Amino acid sequence: MNFISKKVLPLVALGASAVMFAAPAQALDIKQDQINKCVKGAVDYKVADNATAKKLCSCTVDVRSKMTLGQMWEIESYAQSGKDPATLPYAKTMQNSLQQCTKGLKLNPPQKPGK
Repeated sequence: MNFISKKVLPLVALGASAVMFAAPAQALDIKQDQINKCVKGAVDYKVADNATAKKLCSCTVDVRSKMTLGQMWEIESYAQSGKDPATLPYAKTMQNSLQQCTKGLKLNPPQKPGK
């Protein structure tokens, strides 16, 4: 699934960076907050219905939560230097895990949210 490597992987690094700077008072349960934001995005962009989005997002957030700070920095460094982070061994493993999150789920191409 090329979509995963070109769209999801770069977003994973950015999302992980954003979580690091969340104010502690606002982030009582960062993992659940990330799942909720993911579900909202998946539903808003008509990628999946709510139940499917919850399954997908719970799995993908779980995969992302296992990324170490050093791995995140390595991915960001590769991206900023113009290298493809998908070539990193950890990124390949993570991509495989993310692809497993989509197994058996009916997912649609993203569509622009309606107003």
